[in-house]
Amino acid sequence: MSGATSKLTVRPAVADDLAAIMGIYNWAVNQTFATLDAEPLDHEEAEEWWRSHGSKSLLVVAEGEEGVIGWGRLLPWIRRGMSSTVEDLVYVDPLLQGHGVGKALLTRLIEEATNLGYRLMVAQVAADNRGGKALHEGLGFTEVGVLHEAAHKFNVWIDITLMERPLKKA
Repeated sequence: MSGATSKLTVRPAVADDLAAIMGIYNWAVNQTFATLDAEPLDHEEAEEWWRSHGSKSLLVVAEGEEGVIGWGRLLPWIRRGMSSTVEDLVYVDPLLQGHGVGKALLTRLIEEATNLGYRLMVAQVAADNRGGKALHEGLGFTEVGVLHEAAHKFNVWIDITLMERPLKKA
């Protein structure tokens, strides 16, 4: 692990983390298929997101010597009869991808989901997001299907890989 992430801690997010969270997220919106959102959030939208979602779901940040360098979130997998299933989201500062930040965040989310009594964790990964797929595979997720041309971004149709990981009972 590089010096930038050698003092990495993962902790619950607080309102003061919002600017860093949105900076990382908006970069992903503008540059990657890690999110299928096509428009970055402005300051007011980010604050509304925090009030509506960020402060009401399990949201953690990875913090290094330089501040917040990544974040992760658990979301209910809202499908009829699937209340024991949860979805993860993980975003990492582009300069620190591949240095263990995503792994630290996802490991914490798996622990939290297990402790909360969920039985299954799922991830939706854009088919071209090799890093996201490798991150999940490295922590025990397996591919269970592909949704073909399920989203449209950057003027192309995108396949979405659905991945799952059973969780052990706490």
